[in-house]
Amino acid sequence: MQRNALRVVALLGAAVMAVVAWILAAAFTSGFAILAVVALVSFLLFGFVFLMLVDPGRDGATRKRRLVWLAGGALVYMGTAHLAVGRAPTPALEEVRAAESVGVWEVADGIELAYMHTPATTAGPGIPVVMIHGGPGIPALPPMQETGVRPLDFLADQGYPVYYYDQRGSGFSSRHDLRRDRPYTVEDHVADLEAIRGYLGADRIIPVGHGWGATLAVQYLLDHPERVERLVALSPAPLWYPAFDEMVDPAARARLSEVQASALALLERPPLRLVIGRLTAGTSPAAAHSLVEDWEADQWWTRATAEGWRLGQPNMTCSTDPARGLPPSTGLGFFAHSYTLADALRLPDPRPALGELDTPVLIVRGLCDYIRWGVAYEYLQVMPGAQYVSLPAAGHLVWVEQQELLERVVVPFLAGEVVPLSYYHPRQGRSGTDDR
Repeated sequence: MQRNALRVVALLGAAVMAVVAWILAAAFTSGFAILAVVALVSFLLFGFVFLMLVDPGRDGATRKRRLVWLAGGALVYMGTAHLAVGRAPTPALEEVRAAESVGVWEVADGIELAYMHTPATTAGPGIPVVMIHGGPGIPALPPMQETGVRPLDFLADQGYPVYYYDQRGSGFSSRHDLRRDRPYTVEDHVADLEAIRGYLGADRIIPVGHGWGATLAVQYLLDHPERVERLVALSPAPLWYPAFDEMVDPAARARLSEVQASALALLERPPLRLVIGRLTAGTSPAAAHSLVEDWEADQWWTRATAEGWRLGQPNMTCSTDPARGLPPSTGLGFFAHSYTLADALRLPDPRPALGELDTPVLIVRGLCDYIRWGVAYEYLQVMPGAQYVSLPAAGHLVWVEQQELLERVVVPFLAGEVVPLSYYHPRQGRSGTDDR
């Protein structure tokens, strides 16, 4: 019995070596069939060697036993590999198509950025307001199209044309063909914003970034300070991701039953196909994305994200019902999310350069935001022209619960007036009590 257990361990070790061979071979070819053959041959070779170590005898009976175990292991390996890796799941998410009101800007590399436009309804400054969604990879347009809610349209009544767009890789915008294109980078997203400004024919824009979108807006400010009139950061993500090992406030997670926790953990666990795909991407993104396409990764991530939000992992609002008022989770782009965040972790520290800029910045954070308070406060500490506003009874999506308060603070800020309930940077000689 003990010897049989060792034989099973030997074959499992051969399976691990087959995966390693797949990953290494991906550096030389992206052909799925070729990689499968390389992995199978590696399984047979390492399986034979490992079984030799378990059964070192040279008599006919031992040799036959090794061959029987190797053949049986190969059949199990091929069946398991086909079921777990070689078969894509069935598409189960309904595709949401863009309405006729959705326009398109074409930017670098033939990428098309989808956008919605709310024209100014009165005479006013005329400076375009560009809302930058969060995530990355969690788009703005699909949920806006389904719900009809455009959170910054109140600025159109103040004379500002308002634009919403989906970043490349999510929503109605184009995806990279990762079998041949380079992965998503922060530099790409910054260049897209500058291209948008060019399309609008504006000398300056007002970026309004939500979550990750605030991080991106700041990166745009660093590269193009002369192009930013003012900047609004709603529920911002970190200025510099490496500065925060954990940005989620533990108190912002709802308590789950054992059944709920188990079900969510099962959804959040990526399928073996995705795991092997991500490992393969280290040597060959082309091979990885020949195995796993966008829709498959998006489907897994969308389901896990939607269920997490429904269960308050983390809480997106102040409501005791975590899903109350939340827009639908549609159009999510997993690869735009993962590659962009990986690139954000490699960026140099922007904080010293930001300390030299005096661009007016408004930081708006709901008291129930799941992102730690210190993340938003760092904007206030680092940026000389910053002021901070805490909105009561508001979560990460501040406009869901406090649309009127959001209007009351953003409108005067854009007009250069004193913002009610705000806290100013100490360099300006004024400060207020924080909300910790």
